[in-house]
Amino acid sequence: MLYFALLISALMFVNSCGNYAPNVNTANTNANANTNSTSSPAVVEADVKKMLTDMGAAMSRNDAEALGRFLSDDYRLVSPAGDIQTKEERLSDLRSGATKFESFAYEDVNVRTYGDTAVAIARVNVKGKVRGRDAGPATATIVFAKTKDGWKVVSGQATPASAPPAGTSPTANTATRTPAAGNTNARNTSTTNTAGNANTNRANMNVNR
Repeated sequence: MLYFALLISALMFVNSCGNYAPNVNTANTNANANTNSTSSPAVVEADVKKMLTDMGAAMSRNDAEALGRFLSDDYRLVSPAGDIQTKEERLSDLRSGATKFESFAYEDVNVRTYGDTAVAIARVNVKGKVRGRDAGPATATIVFAKTKDGWKVVSGQATPASAPPAGTSPTANTATRTPAAGNTNARNTSTTNTAGNANTNRANMNVNR
C-alpha cells in the first residue's frame, strides 16, 4: 500500500509540473504580442500615405460619409482662411455644397512616426470652393493617432501656397545703377580733361614769355 501511495504522489507531482509549462508559454506569447503591436515606421508610412490617397479621392467626390471614416470624433481643422472646423462642421459643408471640390489630391507626402502618432506634411493640389472662397494649392500638416479602430486623423492645418511677391529684379537694379556709374566716370574724365587743358594753357603762356 505504501508503494502505491508513493507512486500516486509522484504522478500527481509530474502532472502539476506539466500544467505549469503552458502558462509560461501563454505569458510569453502575450508579451510578444504586446511588443509587436506597434508597427514599424515603414508600415505606418505606407498606411498613412494610403489613407491620404483615399481621403483625397473622397473629397474629389465630395463624399462626406467616406471622408468621415478617416476622421476622429474630436478632429479639428484649421483652414487656409484661418477658420477652425470640427469634424461635423467639415462634413456638413460637404453635404450642403458649401464646400465643393472639383479635384483634391495630397502630393509629395512626408511622414514621421512617433509610436502611436504620425505627422504628415504634404502639398495639396485642389480646385473648388470652400465656403464661397476659391480653393487653391496649399501645404498641409496632418496629424494621425492610432486608436482602437485603427489610424485616425485627429488634426489638420492648411496654409495657402502663394506665389513669391513681385519686386524689382536684381538685373533691373543693376541696370539702374549702371548709368550712375557711367556718369561718375564721365565726370572724372571731364575733370581730367579740364586739368589737362589748364596745364597746356599754362605751358603755352610760359613759352610766350
